[in-house]
Amino acid sequence: MSKTSYTLIGLMVAALLYMGAARLYEKWEQRIEAQNAAALVDGEPFSFQHIPVSMAAPQTEPMQPPVKYQRALPEIYLEDAPLSEEQKDQQAQDTLASIVEDFKADPAVAQFNKDLQTATQGNMQNLADLSSQNLAQFVQQNPQIREVVQKHLNNKDFAAKINEIFSNPQFQQSVEQLQGRSHPPLPATQNQ
Repeated sequence: MSKTSYTLIGLMVAALLYMGAARLYEKWEQRIEAQNAAALVDGEPFSFQHIPVSMAAPQTEPMQPPVKYQRALPEIYLEDAPLSEEQKDQQAQDTLASIVEDFKADPAVAQFNKDLQTATQGNMQNLADLSSQNLAQFVQQNPQIREVVQKHLNNKDFAAKINEIFSNPQFQQSVEQLQGRSHPPLPATQNQ
């Protein structure tokens, strides 16, 4: 005989054993039920000894008086000491980087960043780098930046994103902190 035949015979024997065990279990349950029924007929009272039952009243906690609603007060955190100028500058740089990072995936902003890197030979990576320095002085030293900015401000999508970025109060405060003055207004675009 082949291995397949032995496997099939083994499966049939296992199935017969399982069916026999199930049949024995059924017979055993019927016998126990018959014994319990006979015990009730003989007048033996049915007991709940295996089931814990308490006839006592359930324990309740004493009633608490109603609590008057109190509005939650806002939590106020005060720093131990004011930030130093270095900490303020670092915080402003982090804020600028975070805001510009939110717009990094926009195609118009990505193209501007690429053109800015090319024009400055990699000295400026993105708008955050441009905003964190004295802009007038840096543009004087690198006049090609003005051309890049003007070129991209003529793009409506880029101009809209720049207006959105520059209208953010946190961006304005960070630029003011880093440049030591309020940032200059955006140059007017030709397509507006």
